[in-house]
Amino acid sequence: MREKTFTVTSTAREQILIITDEVQRALGELADGDGVCTIITPHTTCAISVNENADPDVPADLMKALRALIPNVDFRHSEGNSDAHFLSMLIGTSLSWPFRKGKLVFGTWQGIYFIELDGPRRRKVTVYA
Repeated sequence: MREKTFTVTSTAREQILIITDEVQRALGELADGDGVCTIITPHTTCAISVNENADPDVPADLMKALRALIPNVDFRHSEGNSDAHFLSMLIGTSLSWPFRKGKLVFGTWQGIYFIELDGPRRRKVTVYA
């Protein structure tokens, strides 16, 4: 198994960035056959997921729904980012995805989301294949 790491830079506390192209570039350096790759971020206040990438309103709606799911209340963990830890745990920090002939396999509207929950920050994402 080989790996390739790239950096994602967020500009807001909560932000969804579509990283499909970056993941595909990394995968292109790692594999040209068929298989499953794993995409991970080694941080506890962000997440990786797949969702619709065609409608620009989807990321904003997703953040609104996530905020309703776990609001930033007075948690005992006093660093001020407890909500980000819980959301990261619920969404997940890794994703396994199939590829064919070195290309990620998606449905028509799918893309890979990097979900920043405690930015702005510079984060690492690693693709393994």
